Order: sequence, then C-alpha cells, then structure tokens
Amino acid sequence: MSGKETSYGTIFKTTFLFGFVQVFKIIVGVVKNKIVAILLGAEGIGLLGIYSSTIALIQQGAGLGISQSGVRDVADAKGKGDKVQFSKIINVINKIVLFTGLLGCVLTLVLSKYLSEWTLGDTKHVTAYCIISIVVSCNIINEGKQAILKGARQMKALANASIIGVSVGFITAIPLYYFFGKAGIVPELLISSICAYLISNFYVNRIKYDKLNLSIKQAVSLSKKTIVAGGALMLSNFLAHLANIIIIAYIRKEGGLVDVGIFNAGTIIMTTYFGVIITALSTDYFPRISALWNNNKAIEEELNKQSIVSLILCCPLFVIFITLMPLFIRILYTEEFLPAVDFIKFGVIGTVITIVSNQVDMILVAKFRVKIFFLIAVSYRILEVVLNILLYNLYGLKGTGISLAIMGLVHLIVMIFIVYKLYNIKFNTFFIKLATIICGIITTSVYILTLQHNNIKYIIGILLSIITIIFSLHICETKLNIHVLDFLIRKKK
Repeated sequence: MSGKETSYGTIFKTTFLFGFVQVFKIIVGVVKNKIVAILLGAEGIGLLGIYSSTIALIQQGAGLGISQSGVRDVADAKGKGDKVQFSKIINVINKIVLFTGLLGCVLTLVLSKYLSEWTLGDTKHVTAYCIISIVVSCNIINEGKQAILKGARQMKALANASIIGVSVGFITAIPLYYFFGKAGIVPELLISSICAYLISNFYVNRIKYDKLNLSIKQAVSLSKKTIVAGGALMLSNFLAHLANIIIIAYIRKEGGLVDVGIFNAGTIIMTTYFGVIITALSTDYFPRISALWNNNKAIEEELNKQSIVSLILCCPLFVIFITLMPLFIRILYTEEFLPAVDFIKFGVIGTVITIVSNQVDMILVAKFRVKIFFLIAVSYRILEVVLNILLYNLYGLKGTGISLAIMGLVHLIVMIFIVYKLYNIKFNTFFIKLATIICGIITTSVYILTLQHNNIKYIIGILLSIITIIFSLHICETKLNIHVLDFLIRKKK
C-alpha cells in the first residue's frame, strides 16, 4: 500500500473511531434533550444554556488555553521520540492544570453575585454559581488531562473516557430533572464534571511516562512556552464565549427567555451535534500537524487529505439532516422549538464551511503563530457580535443563522489567504472541485427545505440524500482507495 493510501486510510479509521463516539454522544444527547425539553420547557433549556455558556466563558479564561497548547507540546515531544521531554511535558501540564483549576474556582466564587446579575438579571442564582465554581475547576483539569491523551495519541483511551463520561451524565441527569425540575440543573452539571475528571485522570495514569518531582521553579521554566501559546488561545476562546454571552443577553433582552431557548436549541444542534463531528475529524489531525510543524509541504498534504475526508464523510449527513430537519426538531425537542428551523437552515451552511476553516486555523496554532491567530480572533468576534445584533433586529432568529453562514465564509477566506501568504500552503485542485460540488449539494438541500409541499419536499430531499451517499462512496473508492463497505463489514465481524 502506498503512502497516500495509508494516510487516507489512517485518517478514515481514526475518524471512524471518533465518529462512533460522537454518534453515541448524539444518540444519548437526542434522548436527553428530548426529556429535558419535556420536563423543563424552553425556559429550562434557556437557563441551562446560560449556565453552560457562563461555565465555558470562565473555563476558557482561567484555563489559559492549556487544553490546546498542551496537545501541541506533548505531540511534538512524542513525534521526536524524546522520552525525557515527553515525561517532563506531561508532568508540567499536570501541575499547570491544578493551578488553573483552582484559579477558575476562585474566579467563579468571587464573581458569583455579578454573574447572577449579568446573566439572569437578579441575585437569586448566587448559590448556584458558587456550586458551579467546582464544575469550572473540574472541567479545566479534565481538559488538561484530555490534552495529554490527545498529544500522546491515546485515541482509544480518549474515546473510552468520552463514552463513559457521556453515559454517566445521562444516567444522573434524567432523575434529577424529573424530581427537581430546573433546580436539578446545577447538581447534574456538578456530578457530570467530577465523573469526567476522574475518568480522564484514570487513563492518563496508564500512560507510560516518568513521574518527576519538579520544583515550582522548574515547572514555571518548562511551562513558559506552553503558557504563552495557551494564553493567546485562551483569550481567543474567551472572546468566543464572551461574544456568545453578549448575543444571548441581547436576545434575552429583546425577545425573552423563549427566544433564548430556541436560539440555544438551534445552537446546540449545530455546535454540539455537528460540533462533535468536527471534533471527530480534528481530534487526531491537530497532533499530526503539530508533530510536523516545521514541514510546510507535509502540513499541506495533511490539510488537503483531512479536508477531503471531512467533506466526503460529512456531506451525506448534512443533506439527510437538512431534509429531515423539522422532524428532527420534533424528536429532539417539542413543537415549541420549530421556529429554530429558520435559524438552522442558514446556520448549517456556516457549520459546513467551519469544518474546513478550522483545519486551516489549526495550522497557525501548530506553527506557534499565536499573535496573528489572536488578532484574527479579536476582529472576528467583534464582527460576529455586530452582525448578529444587526441581523437579529432585521430578521429575528433567522438573522442569527444568516450571520453564522456569513461569518463562516469570512473566516475561511481570511485563513486561506494568511496561511498561503505565510507558508505557501494551499488547497489542491481536487479539493477545490470537490468542495464546489459539495457546496452546491448543501445549498440545493437548503433550498428544497423551503418548498411548501411537504410530500414533494421529502421525496426530493430523500432522493438527493441517496445520490449524495452514492457520490461519497464513489469518491472514497476511486479517488481515496478507501473501501468503506468492506471496512464496515470487517468492523461488524
């Protein structure tokens, strides 16, 4: 088997592994969100969304971006075969995340009164935010542990940790929401975060590395580069969550908690359900390019191969989802959430573009060009807030979906231009042709969704889905030398 075949096959197998994990997450999430929607309603979903967004905001701020920069450092040491440096980096990350976890806890406690006022307009939720401080701490430490697993290419362990964590979250959530209603949201977040940390820590302890007794001075010295890179990534992610908080607060002010709940439901579908697909596609990609950070030609090859496999695997899923979107909304939530269809049908275009743009984005992180990365992030988030507020005022929730599509396109264009100018890294002709065809298919499926006659709409949509599946299988067989059906049969056996 040639190197090209091996590379495509490896990408496909890794994606299949995490694709299975993410499908499991989606199935559990579907059942969980359906039950939550019935038990808590749109207001409960809105409250859960506000808590989750606030946790993510503080988590990114206090986490110092170690969950991303740590992956790069561990992968670089492992790629070089430097066992001493590999052990040092893991020990340093373990120490850093203990500090950042404590920092997140203290920040949440200090700001609990203000967080309650800023996010929910009163001080009735101070106690909830004090409990959430533990959630923030556990999440930060857990992300650091998962960064070690990713960088060390412990993909099966990472997959197992994800499956167990999701299962525990589901098992604890349902009875809490059933018996306590909205009062069960905070305890469920707490139990899930503690269990996730314990599971990840168990798998990290199974990695073969030397446990060193580093002094504080040594740890600080070894972690400078990681913290500098992580700081820029942290600020970038912090801005993303801050922008989301501002947008949600504006929607709550102008449209109320029901609009927030519908917006959050649509966002969950695109960033959680499709976000897990993006995670599956990028989990092994970032460690790979981090190990090749000084080889532009190799990175370009990885970018093209990863992007091609990503589009081929995702295209049928997107078309099927868009075709059956109203049905999925009813399954995932209730009739009350059907207005989210207008938001999602435009936003999903932005999600498709993001699958590719994120892979270009990661090159700057792997190259340690954190200043450029941060400047782009600041400009992007300012534009995102302005555009969302403007289009929400003009078109309501549909406007926020249009904003997501526009922002995805802007991000892709900017990242392609910068990476090409800096490193002469670009997409090849085959990818451009493939991307053009797939964009046309996705746009067609969105147009079909706007048809008024339901029977005609579903018939055409299902036919397009079948054609898309056949097209994707054909490309895999003839261009990538990936025999999908044979692979699935072997896995089943």
